[in-house]
Amino acid sequence: METTPKHRQMGLRPKPLAGRTGSAKQQGAVCASRTAADGFLKAQFLPILEQGNRPPKKEQAEDSFFASLATLTVAYDIEAIDVTEKPYPYNILLAHSCANRQLKKSGQEVKLSIMQDKKGAVQLATHHKYNVGMTLYYIPVLPLYRLLQDRAQKQTAELLLSVFSYLYHSAGISYYKEEDSTLGYHCECLREMYIEDGDGYGEAEHNTYVSALNEASHYGEVMQRKIYNLYHLNHFQQRIDIYKPKTALERACLKLAKTANALLEQYPNQTIHRNMASEENDDEYEYGVIRAAQYISFIAETKGALYENIAQGINDEFGEYNGMEEPARTQVFNMKDEPDAGGLDFEYKLFPLLIKLCTLLNDLP
Repeated sequence: METTPKHRQMGLRPKPLAGRTGSAKQQGAVCASRTAADGFLKAQFLPILEQGNRPPKKEQAEDSFFASLATLTVAYDIEAIDVTEKPYPYNILLAHSCANRQLKKSGQEVKLSIMQDKKGAVQLATHHKYNVGMTLYYIPVLPLYRLLQDRAQKQTAELLLSVFSYLYHSAGISYYKEEDSTLGYHCECLREMYIEDGDGYGEAEHNTYVSALNEASHYGEVMQRKIYNLYHLNHFQQRIDIYKPKTALERACLKLAKTANALLEQYPNQTIHRNMASEENDDEYEYGVIRAAQYISFIAETKGALYENIAQGINDEFGEYNGMEEPARTQVFNMKDEPDAGGLDFEYKLFPLLIKLCTLLNDLP
């Protein structure tokens, strides 16, 4: 898996062939999340023009489909093509194709499907997805700790601390010192290796890892307390208002902080986990899927021997899984639910922000 901004490749475990299942689950395997929309479970895809498939009854299909299309066009502010002179079912397929082409111009990865519910109603559904890539979104906290020790950089450090507080409290990004953290588990394994069972390692290697582990533990707890303090989140806007950047780095910090604060204001209840889903069904395989909290987290450092060791262990572990959670959202356009054209707007803004933040932190002096 790649690391932001320093890239690292990781391969997932190959899937079993169709018709074959894995053995009993590995202890502690991660569970896959389920569908993003309840309506999706109650409907089926309709390849209505494929050879050998009989289309639904014309009257019901047209009434329900074009009602669904009308809801979709209002939600996404797109235009429906006039197909009144086209025969059934070509009129439905043509209208679907035209709407699908317009949706693809939204800048998001979105697919438009025709579905049929149990009552026979034909409806449209959008499937949004954000491809996170093979990337570890690990946000280093020790660079900010060091910046906080520089009195000349106090305002810059506090501005970034507000960004951290937003990502932790509001966006829901986990911290490596938390009990159920994957990164915390790997740190404890290394601590046991080098501190408790230190025999067999050279003195220089032993001292390097022990020092790095102690720093990650001690200063990580210091930063966790600071990030946890809601004062930094509550004074986010105030810090932006009084900040006067003078250097390129300070201007980059202010721009990033404004972006994060805009996300807080626009999506106050949105978290990184809200739309996470996996196409894999972990009930069918020996191994589960990688959960979002496993590849999106705060970490001590993303440089040095300790991190290289942790990243290798993470990649080795992830190589045993069959898939991973990614942001995905399905919405069925019917007359019951309130239409929402937002898709994955939050995710399409947050993930680029994380990459920019990690780059900035690693560029700090």
